[in-house]
Amino acid sequence: MATLSISFLFSMVLLLPHSTRSTTPVCDKRYCGSPDRELPIEFPFQLIEGNNQSNRCGYPGFDVLCNDRKQKLLKLSQEIGEFVVNYISLEKQRIWINDPDACLPRRLMQNMNLNDSPFRWDKDSYDNFEKLTILNCTKLAAKLIVEGILYPIPCLSNNNHSITYALNSSLDSWKSSCNEIGFALVPVKDHSKDSSIIEEGLYSDIMLQWNTPLCECEADQRCGFLTDTGLTVTCYNFTSPGGSPPISRPGPRRVIFFLVWGITGFLFFFYWIVLSVFRRRRHSQQRWTNIESNIREPPGVVVVLDGSRIEQYPKFQLNESGQFNDSSIDKVCSICLGEYQPMETLRSMPQCNHYFHVHCIDAWLKMNATCPLCRNEPEGSVLVTSSLPPSTYSFT
Repeated sequence: MATLSISFLFSMVLLLPHSTRSTTPVCDKRYCGSPDRELPIEFPFQLIEGNNQSNRCGYPGFDVLCNDRKQKLLKLSQEIGEFVVNYISLEKQRIWINDPDACLPRRLMQNMNLNDSPFRWDKDSYDNFEKLTILNCTKLAAKLIVEGILYPIPCLSNNNHSITYALNSSLDSWKSSCNEIGFALVPVKDHSKDSSIIEEGLYSDIMLQWNTPLCECEADQRCGFLTDTGLTVTCYNFTSPGGSPPISRPGPRRVIFFLVWGITGFLFFFYWIVLSVFRRRRHSQQRWTNIESNIREPPGVVVVLDGSRIEQYPKFQLNESGQFNDSSIDKVCSICLGEYQPMETLRSMPQCNHYFHVHCIDAWLKMNATCPLCRNEPEGSVLVTSSLPPSTYSFT
């Protein structure tokens, strides 16, 4: 019994933190500019600074900031820095990003290591990285540009210097008028060194994907956290575009909890019923054991009362409160040692005015006419000789 009780309490402590699911905040879409023309920001992305949404409306690493030009900036990592988000596909879990100043070649010259970011290069969009040699050339290199040996990078060039790249760094025709200043790894779809493919990879949006969190929600659903703690996500149904209280699909953890809780609760309830019946039966047995131990028939000659004489002794029934008018009267039957209960019938000894249960004192007087408390012997008692063993007497 004790083991079952401990098991129930342990299961409650173990499973309760996973079962209780407070109301998940309704996370509306947010915008950097006009909702009519802007890309909405929604889970797992979250618009920060000046936003009154709960911090549970976005996944870690997906914070978006609006700058003064209404651009949506996403910091990929501390080392890489911020990129402008031009498009988001929640269904395909992909984003299209570019440099906020429209100079992607400058960013590709930096280390684009995404290990510290939740995003990865889109494997469906890129097959390879083309390594370009970045050159700082004087005006004398204009002929090389015309001949298609060098390719200018306008966003890095100025009136005095022309920043270019060479497709084949082994060519040395540029060495007289250009200095090598670095390299750029350009993501490309094709392995060929076609200039148009290089140009597309150098200036087009970068496509990245994320695998965590993995929502896989339907078109009419939104993704969000399952509980107000932890990073487990689930899909919610919304009845209106504005967002109404979510109706979640019960996850397997919740189903397991309610199943375990229901079975354990039933066993615990059944345990208390059995325990209650067992205690009542034990109390009843102990009560009659007390009667048998207190009513001892003396061997040989005893003084007893017959049934008609016992019935002449006064008796009365307790009221619903079970209280006596006389506070000096003991509230416990001295024969069975049980407390008097409301509506029970008692009988008193006339010579001493002591009270007892009717069934207790009647059984006693048929074997011993003296009062169980004061041992006074009443008038009208009959002298008999006991010839029956004690086990033949009944006290019911």
